[in-house]
Amino acid sequence: MNYKDYSKKTKKTMKSIEAYLVAEYGEVKKEWETTLYLLADNLDLLDACKDTIESNGLFDSTTWKKNPLISTMKDCQATVLKITQRLGIDPWSKAKINMPEEDSTDDFIERLTS
Repeated sequence: MNYKDYSKKTKKTMKSIEAYLVAEYGEVKKEWETTLYLLADNLDLLDACKDTIESNGLFDSTTWKKNPLISTMKDCQATVLKITQRLGIDPWSKAKINMPEEDSTDDFIERLTS
């Protein structure tokens, strides 16, 4: 996939994600491309929000209102988390994928304590 229009940080992250998907599934499937580009978009926007908030502050110094980019940043964070869960590349999803389907509480507790 081509990430030429994205920041260096996003390019590096996306290449790492692609490498992980290839290692895990043998390829980056065509149907994943849109999802991966959405992830790249949100990672770039998240970084832009962070940079602007660092420059301008959390609050407007004249009105003391919250910087509206904080809401945008939170939306991007939520979207990134959702996308990584859908791709199975976050720790929570990975653990969920690897859990046996039939599991009793006693077996679960026994595995934790052994």
